[in-house]
Amino acid sequence: MAATDLKCELSWSASRAKEFERCKREYWYSRYASWGWWTERPRGEKFQTMVHKNLTSLPAFTGDVIHRAIERWFELKRAGTDMSAAELMEEAVNLFRMGWRQSSTDAWQERPNKTTHLFEHHYKFDIKAERTALSRNLIEVATKFFCESPQLAPVREVPAEDWLSVETLDTYQFLGTKVYAVPDFAYRVDEKVHIWDWKTGKPREDDVFQLHTYALYACEKWQTDPEDIVLYAGYLGQENVQTIPVEIEKLSEAQDRMSMSLREMMDVHYDPDVDDLMMQNWPASGAPEGCRFCRYKGMCPDAAV
Repeated sequence: MAATDLKCELSWSASRAKEFERCKREYWYSRYASWGWWTERPRGEKFQTMVHKNLTSLPAFTGDVIHRAIERWFELKRAGTDMSAAELMEEAVNLFRMGWRQSSTDAWQERPNKTTHLFEHHYKFDIKAERTALSRNLIEVATKFFCESPQLAPVREVPAEDWLSVETLDTYQFLGTKVYAVPDFAYRVDEKVHIWDWKTGKPREDDVFQLHTYALYACEKWQTDPEDIVLYAGYLGQENVQTIPVEIEKLSEAQDRMSMSLREMMDVHYDPDVDDLMMQNWPASGAPEGCRFCRYKGMCPDAAV
């Protein structure tokens, strides 16, 4: 499909739903205000919105490099090579250094939608040495836990022929809308589907909801019965794994929450190429702490900064 044939269609994911709930204005910037930036000549507001959309915080970036290093672990595992904890850490540290260089220089401007651009660098925050030390410590703890913890042994030992998904972006239909699902790792053993999600922060209630949306995806994608699905939240920085059996009641609650969220998005969805913008649908939350760390605070006229 040519870029000119693209349409701004509504889609849903747990992260998009959280953004929509947190601040309608933030969601508008992310999903609508940057739409069509690739056709903008000369570059203008849409392009600048896209630049802000791709900002990432230091903690999120640290988590991302851990995820990408683990994805590399699986690539090598499939090829018959095991990475040690030290090698996995080196992989993550190298990814961190590469992204840091892109962000701290002008290198990110070459491909602003594909390279690392830290929120802290963009807004000229003073990143103290203690914060980068915390990132390095998190990388060390997380990679060691992944490679050496007995709790992760089933992940490390399951044969590649039983893998179902490794960081694979996929979709399924719900209420006629495309729903995104990216389980970090899924495999099938003895007719049971095991779905893992790597977390580098502290446990949150929304983690359980997100995993249940992956269970709904598994039901659609692999024709799995809910009682044959087991969910795992691997808190790598906390060195802990939470096992979450799927219960029909919890799955139904997750589906109801998805339905409510999606219908609220449907009520205000529009196509920027053909429809008029009704800005009253996109109020800023005005929450001081939320605005302070929002990617769009430099653009939003209603940011509480």
